[in-house]
Amino acid sequence: MKLLFFFIICFNCYCLIAQNNQVHDLIVSAIKKDSLGNYAEALMDVEKAIELSKHQNDTALLLHGKILAETNDIKSAQKDVKEVFKHNRQSAEAYYLSATLKVKTENYDGAIKDFSKSLQLNPTNCKAYYNRGLSHALMNDIKEAISDFSKSIEINPNYTMAYFNRAYWKDINGNTEDALIDLLIAKELDNTNKEIYLELAVIYAKLNKYDDSCDALKKAIAFGHTFSEDLQTQFCK
Repeated sequence: MKLLFFFIICFNCYCLIAQNNQVHDLIVSAIKKDSLGNYAEALMDVEKAIELSKHQNDTALLLHGKILAETNDIKSAQKDVKEVFKHNRQSAEAYYLSATLKVKTENYDGAIKDFSKSLQLNPTNCKAYYNRGLSHALMNDIKEAISDFSKSIEINPNYTMAYFNRAYWKDINGNTEDALIDLLIAKELDNTNKEIYLELAVIYAKLNKYDDSCDALKKAIAFGHTFSEDLQTQFCK
């Protein structure tokens, strides 16, 4: 009898391990497909993972919500967040996804609150600072936006878009020379980004450095920025 009981326990453990491995493999597969833009296939994988885990796997639920958000199915993504919050109110990732969804619905004030909650639980998430900064900027709170971009850079000194956006809003705030410093760092980190070259052209022109502005426009055009072709006639003589 003891032997039978032991066998049943071992068998159940084996089944649980096998199931967990399958859930893990499905999540990994979904992440890969999501990164390639294969959203339909990614959703199929992660939905199988959710079913196998009986809706108790936060990673699977939040990945499902993230993919739905990428396909602009906001209401369905919000259901995934609520499902996680039913049993876990301390999930930094759930607050982050909730904030992202609020940005998509232009609820920037609500997004800032959720990004802040996410950062309280995980203060090392540079993306949360970055996206909270964007939300502040969209509410015209430039000082807070620049502060958040700076915090994002403190955590990840190679965060190209944080430098880019900090530069953009510094320029809006009248700090054009400081903006140029940030843009040059962004260019060093990503020297094929057409948006960076276009912004550099604008900044150089404001600083009366027209030759540099022209060179930046030529780079932007070379990397596919067609709008720069119109500006070239103004800045390049």
